[in-house]
Amino acid sequence: MEQSIELKILTVSDTPVAYSFTSGSICLFITDSHSVEMPMGQRSVPLPEHSVYLFYDQNRSFDLAFTATQKTPLFIIRLSIDTLHSIITHGADELNFSQAAIFEKEQYHHFQPASTTIKRCIHEMAENQGNMLLKEAKKFAILDDYFNTSNRKTAYQCPFLNQKENVTKVRDAKEFLIKDLHNAPTIKELAKEVALNEHNLKTGFKEIYGKTIHSFLKDYKMSKARELILKREFQIAEIADQLGYTNVSHFIEAFKNKYGVTPKKFEMSLS
Repeated sequence: MEQSIELKILTVSDTPVAYSFTSGSICLFITDSHSVEMPMGQRSVPLPEHSVYLFYDQNRSFDLAFTATQKTPLFIIRLSIDTLHSIITHGADELNFSQAAIFEKEQYHHFQPASTTIKRCIHEMAENQGNMLLKEAKKFAILDDYFNTSNRKTAYQCPFLNQKENVTKVRDAKEFLIKDLHNAPTIKELAKEVALNEHNLKTGFKEIYGKTIHSFLKDYKMSKARELILKREFQIAEIADQLGYTNVSHFIEAFKNKYGVTPKKFEMSLS
């Protein structure tokens, strides 16, 4: 599934700046070193400095207008509910309560302070607004940081499958699937490894992780590729080989389809 994630940087001052919210979208509104006011109907929502405001509305589309007493950038990341589900279940079996609530309600909002990583990302984007590749990289870095379930203490198990034994087997299959990306197993080999028939494995896997085994593996490889490029320890061809691509051009095509840029251009944007 191709992910659609939009980034906008608004310059907010005492003159209202408009932004159109689309129903079914999830927005992260991220402030810099100054607070921003967000009028909504008859009320106004204050967005404190260095904060992240997550907002979701399943049914309504409407226009927003932002103001600030001092000129300041406002960073907005918009994504679909399907894209969010892909991000927060990628590599994780549990959601924290705030994440789970998004899927259970028609409207949801949540405030939290911006992390050190997010503050650093928006600072770099503000200083390099003309660098599209850098902004693309930082956009994903922000999402990775904000929705990183491994740092959440409170979690609950999603009601995906009725039989606990099957849940365990599907999770074991996921671990076996990503254990050796250079020689990833086939579905038949996975099913044999965890003692599930192929139908139950494929059905259970999609219920738990929100995508097919093939799509999950492809997304995982692309996430791993981005991680390895960020480390700057390997050549592109070496990364492709580590991830099981015998043809480098196929790896480059998969990466570009996922992130909109080639691995080399992504690497160059980090300089």
